[in-house]
Amino acid sequence: MKLKLLLLTSICLLLSTAKIFAQDGDTTKKFNDYVITLKNDTVKCHIGRRFLGKLTYKVDGVRGTKPFDADSVKGFYRSEDSSFFVSKRLPETGHLFFVRPLEQGKINLYERRSGGTSLHDGNIEGNGTSFFWYVSKNNDSLKFIKIGTVEGIYFGSSRKSREKIFMDLIADNPALLDKYKEERKTTNYNFELIQFYVKLYNDGFLENHKVAK
Repeated sequence: MKLKLLLLTSICLLLSTAKIFAQDGDTTKKFNDYVITLKNDTVKCHIGRRFLGKLTYKVDGVRGTKPFDADSVKGFYRSEDSSFFVSKRLPETGHLFFVRPLEQGKINLYERRSGGTSLHDGNIEGNGTSFFWYVSKNNDSLKFIKIGTVEGIYFGSSRKSREKIFMDLIADNPALLDKYKEERKTTNYNFELIQFYVKLYNDGFLENHKVAK
């Protein structure tokens, strides 16, 4: 009985070792992803994940994978779905988190997802996923402006206060702000409206603050 148990244990160890070496020497992996290190080095790699959603990356020719999170890298790109994420400090918690850039210009617009059961940007999401949107102006710190679930008080901020933050950001283009206020009379404060006016602002800024047509 002891001999059978010993043999079974040995076989399991051999299979586990073979699996590890097979993963390290897997020539089917595509090394078309990359991570940006804290030293601003771009490392070409294959990005995967461990059990419970921990992100990892593997460099071609280097044994083993290396875990990473928003504290250890500045950003990463996945070729599988052409997604890019950057590490930013959230205003409501002060913690670093991966967010997805949606618009870039004088005003940058970012999205964060949280909750649920499947992997996205290194975080867990699924049917219960919540969406959060942030902006930064002139590469300043993030400002929280919208939550995708039912609007209300969140970390001490109300929908009205979040919208005021957004309006203040575009206030140096008076024509655009007037246009926004007029449209808000018939349109809800939603993500599509925010993204549209961020685009207008960025285009208008490049044209001496004229509202883009």
